[in-house]
Parts: sequence; structure tokens; C-alpha cells
Amino acid sequence: MMFLYSFYNYCAFLTTIWLWFLFSIIKQSYCEEIFASKAILSSEGTQYIPANMPAQLISITNTDSIKKCAILCNNNVLCRVFDYAVFSPKQCRLFEGDTNRLGQIISSSSSQSQVGTLQLSARLFAEYGSPCISTCNHIRYLRCGSNSTCECMPHTYWNASISMCIPQLPILGASCQQNISMCREDLNYTCLQFNQCGPLSVLSGTTIVNQTTKIRNSTTDGLNFPLGIDIFGTNSDSIIIADMYNNRIVGLWDADTNYKNISVVATEWAPGQPLDYPYDVYVNARNGCDIYVTNYGNPQVVLYSNMQTINPLPSMVGGIGYGGAGLDRLNAPFGVVLDSNKNIIVASMTDHRIMFWPPNALSGTIIVGHNSAINGNTSMDLDYPQGIALDEHNSWLYVADSNNHRIQRYNLNDTWPCNGTTVAGGNGPGSRSNQLFSPSYIKISNKTGALYIVDSNNHRILRWYQGATEGVTIAGDLNGNPGTNDTMLNYPTGLAINHNETLMYVTDTGNNRVQRFQLI
Repeated sequence: MMFLYSFYNYCAFLTTIWLWFLFSIIKQSYCEEIFASKAILSSEGTQYIPANMPAQLISITNTDSIKKCAILCNNNVLCRVFDYAVFSPKQCRLFEGDTNRLGQIISSSSSQSQVGTLQLSARLFAEYGSPCISTCNHIRYLRCGSNSTCECMPHTYWNASISMCIPQLPILGASCQQNISMCREDLNYTCLQFNQCGPLSVLSGTTIVNQTTKIRNSTTDGLNFPLGIDIFGTNSDSIIIADMYNNRIVGLWDADTNYKNISVVATEWAPGQPLDYPYDVYVNARNGCDIYVTNYGNPQVVLYSNMQTINPLPSMVGGIGYGGAGLDRLNAPFGVVLDSNKNIIVASMTDHRIMFWPPNALSGTIIVGHNSAINGNTSMDLDYPQGIALDEHNSWLYVADSNNHRIQRYNLNDTWPCNGTTVAGGNGPGSRSNQLFSPSYIKISNKTGALYIVDSNNHRILRWYQGATEGVTIAGDLNGNPGTNDTMLNYPTGLAINHNETLMYVTDTGNNRVQRFQLI
């Protein structure tokens, strides 16, 4: 009996040693070697916040200890992170993900809570890609795929640089690489053409107004060659559109009410004087929603104060209503913006120059271009400039230099006329990602500084980050082909981006419609 008791104590001692080998505690962290994985504990008083809680939370259970919580995580092939005692003393939460790309460890209201992170060994994935006659069935983190080779488990993808399967990205808009399944497929995410995770529906536009849309109090339905567009409002998107061939400005007062609540804002630039091919619109929401319109046929910039056409009457605030030589005139005005001092900046297209027009001025000053109104392709020249965008914080002006197939940036603090820097395109006309073909419009992201460019003759919209040598197509055809379906454009001209930069509105000119796209 004494021998049996001693043998029992000896076995219990060995069992204890084995358990401590399995789960050793050193100060504020411990490691657990189970199937070549380790569980690393954070300090107490912490919890895990995943990037996408519904997609990453595996389970919530109660366990007696954090050690048992760690074992539950280790036993689940998708679990990579767990936390314990965050909202109740025995609560064990298991998560997919990690603590750098897909979530973070933060302070918790519970002083006893902790976060554990599994660290897997590359040797667990040594059989990846091998024929799976028998091997995959004995490896916890691999499965036999449809091609009879060992592959990653669901919700994970193969990272060749570390020779392991790691969690897929459950984040809308996360950066990804093509052809390696980085995005969570169960969420219908794929790596889109602009290298961000999202559903294919992001590439499809929603038509909010087209050539058959009923316009309130108007005998003329729909749009006919829409060009410029601008947006105002923060809670709901209201859109102002230059409906060129219908010689009017149209307002869509809530873009969520598709085909409804649309009316005519203006048809005349003065009593009895109809608009003649309005090209662009700019809404100055800082001053009661004043609208500035470039009127091509009677070359001028027209101001509709607070969107009114009668009280007060429209006023001519740039140009004199007919073209010709002289700095008091505009010729084929296109893009227009306003600075915080109500100075007008306008592209005089066939003068190949950008003009600065202070309030109440009788003539303008050349910002870019020449007194002689010549075109050219040097850093001092323009050739049919169209859309313009102002980054007043940095004193930068961007110009869509259409016939030079480039975007030029100018420092407004330099001596005028300015010397420009090419920041997009400039590699001749073409449809490669480093080329533009008659760009017509620009918007600037207030979040990233990226440029959204209407690449008109390539029938697409590009996003071009600061300092990049090429852009990515976020709407339209990658290869520059026109079309009429929801994923295609046909000579787009203008675009507007809402306040939160979640939606983009494009005047799809050749299709006589305005398309709305989700931005990610």
C-alpha cells in the first residue's frame, strides 16, 4: 500500500510538472506549448477590441480560469485571441484576428481581465500545398482542398513570407493584394481592382437621376448632357447639377430619395437672359448656399445668392458676358471654385489660363497661363484646362490640364503666373494606370489628400494618392472602355464627394445620368 501511495504521489508530481510545462506563468505573461502554439498574456486590466466584432467574435462562455479559456482558444482552429473576465468574472471570449492589423488591446474597467494571443509555429503549416492523401487530416490548421492538396482553413489565407495561414481581413476597405485571398470571403469581400477589400457591389453605381427623371414644375424631363456637379449638406446629400443641353441648373434635394424631390434651380442669368450651356457649378455652403455657375455661351461666372433667382437677382461676378481679348473677359469658362475670402478662381478654357477674380473686381488676374492666351505643354503652360480644385490649407491649386492629359499643382504663394508641378498623368494619353486621357474634373480628399480624378476619355474615375506615380480605378472600366451598365461610364465629366467621404456622385455625361458609388 505504501508503494502504491508513493507511486501515486510520483505520478501526480509528474502531472503537475507537465501542466506547468504546458502553461508556465512568468510575471505578467505566460506561454503555453500545445501543438507548437504559444499563448501570451497581456497585463491585467485589459480587453480585446476587434476591428469587426460581429465577424471576429467566435464564442462567449464561462470558464473557471484563464488557463481553461486559453485551452478553449487553442482547441478552436480559428481562434487567435481571447480575453477573460472583461464583463463578468468567468467570461471567456474567443476571437479570430490578431492584435495589430485586426484589433487592439485596450484598458478594461475590470482590474482582473486579461487578453491572450496565440502564437503559432510555422511548422504547423509545413504540409501546406502537399498532396493530402493522409497528412492534412492530422494537422489542425490545414484542411484538404478541392484540388487534393493541403490548404488553409476557412477565414485564413496563405502568407508566403512567413509560411503560415493567417486570418483574412474582415474590414471593409482594408488594403489587400490580388490573387492571395486576403479578404473575408464569407462576408462576400474580395480584393477589388483598387486593392481594397469589399463586395463587388462597390464597383456598381446607383442611378439617382437620368434622362427620364421627372423634374418638378418643369415640362422638360430628365438630364441632357450633365456636366458640373456639387454637393452640400451633412445629414443628407443634396446635389446641384449643371444640365448643359437643357440650359438649366437642377437641384436634387435628397439623393436618397431616388428620382424624387428634384426641381429646377435656375434657367436665366438675368431677367429674360437664358443660360447658354452652363458648364460647372460650385456651392459655397459657408455663405447660405450661394451657387456659382460658369456660363459657356455667355462667358461669365454667375452668382445665385442663397440659390435665389428673383430676390436677389443673379449677378455677374466674373467676365462680362462675351469673349475676346483682355483680362476682363473669359473664353469658354469651365471649372470654378471659391476661397474663404470669396475670391473666384476660374478656368478660362480656350484662353488656356486660370483667372483670379476678387469680389467686385472689373477684371481678373492670371494665376496660370499667358497674356497672349497661348497653349503649350511646359510647366508654365496649359492646354484647355477644365476642372479645378483648391486646397486652401496648403495654398495648392489643382488643374485638370485636359489636352496635356495631366493634373497640375500650383503653389498660390508663388509669383503669378505660377510654375506648375505634374502630380498625376503627364505620360501622354492612354489607359495605363500612370496615364490620363482628357481629365475633366478633380476633387480632393479632406481625409487623405488623395485626388479623385475624372479621366473622361478613359470613361473612369481614378483615385491618385499624394506622391504616387499611378492611380487606381475606383469606378468605370480598368481598360478605358465606355459602357451603359451599372459598372460602366460613358464620358463622365464631373464628380462630387459627400461630407463623410462615403459616397461619390458622378455625372455620367454620355449616358445622361448621375451615378452614385460607395467609397471605401
